[in-house]
Amino acid sequence: MYFKVTEFSGIAPGVAPRLLADNFAQTAQNIDFEAGNLVPIDGATDTLTLASTARRAAFFYDDTHWLQWDEEDVKAVKGPVANDQFKRLYWTGEDYPRVGTYQSMITGSSDNYPANGFRLGVPAPTAAPTTVKSGTANEADTPNDVSYVYTLVTDLGEEGPPSPASTVIELTDDEQVAVTVPTPSLSGGYNFGSSALKRIYRSNTGSDNTQFQFVGEVPFATTAFTDTTDAANLGEILPSTTWIGPPDDSALYSYTDPNTNQVVSGALKGLTSLANGVFAGFFGNRLCLSEAFLPHAWPIEYRLTLDDDIVAIGATGNGIVCLTNGSPYFVTGVDPSAMTAVKIPIAQACVNARSVVDMGEYILYAAPDGLVAVTGGEAQIVTRGIISVDQWNTDFDPTTIRAFEYEGTYVATNGTTGWVYDPRRPEAAVSTLTFPNAINGGFTKPKDGQLYLISGNKLIQYRGGSTPQTLTWKSKKFVTPKPISMGWVHVDAEGYPVVVKVWADGTLIAHYSISYANNVYTQTTTVPSGISTGTLREPIMRLPAVVGQEWEVEVSGAVTINEVCIAGSIEEIAAT
Repeated sequence: MYFKVTEFSGIAPGVAPRLLADNFAQTAQNIDFEAGNLVPIDGATDTLTLASTARRAAFFYDDTHWLQWDEEDVKAVKGPVANDQFKRLYWTGEDYPRVGTYQSMITGSSDNYPANGFRLGVPAPTAAPTTVKSGTANEADTPNDVSYVYTLVTDLGEEGPPSPASTVIELTDDEQVAVTVPTPSLSGGYNFGSSALKRIYRSNTGSDNTQFQFVGEVPFATTAFTDTTDAANLGEILPSTTWIGPPDDSALYSYTDPNTNQVVSGALKGLTSLANGVFAGFFGNRLCLSEAFLPHAWPIEYRLTLDDDIVAIGATGNGIVCLTNGSPYFVTGVDPSAMTAVKIPIAQACVNARSVVDMGEYILYAAPDGLVAVTGGEAQIVTRGIISVDQWNTDFDPTTIRAFEYEGTYVATNGTTGWVYDPRRPEAAVSTLTFPNAINGGFTKPKDGQLYLISGNKLIQYRGGSTPQTLTWKSKKFVTPKPISMGWVHVDAEGYPVVVKVWADGTLIAHYSISYANNVYTQTTTVPSGISTGTLREPIMRLPAVVGQEWEVEVSGAVTINEVCIAGSIEEIAAT
């Protein structure tokens, strides 16, 4: 009788070792299962020295520069406008949502990028404009009742909501108006530099509705404007009536946490870009959406209120997945003003915002009962049948992991250990990882799929080194109909050394190390003791004369292993 494994998979701790499928393992560490054999993952390599060991978030900007933050939950998104001359980047996770440009961020020391970012959003002026009319009215004309508002425009051309309206006056085309537009005193990181403007609009009556239309603009510091424009020549209708900024650190959005009784900032979190040029974020139980291609404008009517507080969000091809402290939701729609939220019928809360990973066509997140995949309006626990609920919460650290996507796999880290969920083969594989130092954050480059992890004051490329790590794979418990003696163990590897261990009924009966040089295999024996080193023609090792009914075999090494077999006779080894 023999047991041979040529196609390998990961662990399934939720299944009894003797009931595992033949290709599943009790131990699987530092292994890439994509090809079906045992391939050791490469070690990491240093990419960048960070400013300090306090760094917790990173982002690769403009294909050249790394940005870094101490705040762990920073979510950065490139601007939605193609070929943007400012190369704008937007992010949440600091004290308030921000926008930066190449000029503002990439200056000074390279370990301090972004050097500066501006408050996202444009405030509405609080003071109304004032007017003084001059000239002589044409008595043949019917005067219009007019008033004025003005908006603020940042250095980046971002326009905010209007001021209060001026006092209504009567105006004909033969008259002119001196309009005074006060310059507000602003603090808090807004971007009103040398290119900032005030834009003036005048109401125009002559249709079913009265609209404010563009009449002119002045530099930000200028307070005087003279309006000589005829009613028929007014410009575009005021577009920014509802363009308020995103929720920020103001008292308006702060709330008291019922669990801690502490006042919490309601600043927008979880910034995410959607396919239609819309940005999304959240605070509390509200999902917020921006105007398409205008990330500074977040109309209040574009907000959806869910039944549960949102923990994290993720974008899929046709909508937004909202993960809450209750059930997940799927939000879909073509226009941000007409989005619909549907509760997904699975009672699995998100227990950790840092566990949420966008896998492309679906979202993975840690829930109380396992790892959950959400696509569209459907969800399932993908680790069900592989990991029990107790094991999930005890051994897989769902509430504390930091998770990332790498080449179609879900990589979860927790200090110096971690695990991988690999769905690329028909039988999803779960394996464990080891790291030389604790992992504190990371970032996956979208262009090449490479994962970079924060470790101490270093940014390291996951699997970016040239030295393979040591893999370990321990088989299921192969059970024979009755106690027998297995006489041989064979391993087929693409390099050496390889360590092989064999257990019979739970007792380690053989521990061999196989090396290869000059066309000769050398066997070094640790168990049983007292056996000297010997040479072999092939990597086939004799087992001690032990009778057992449950048999296990383990292989380890920093090499690719294609096959492992234990057999009762040398003829069975040859036949396989």
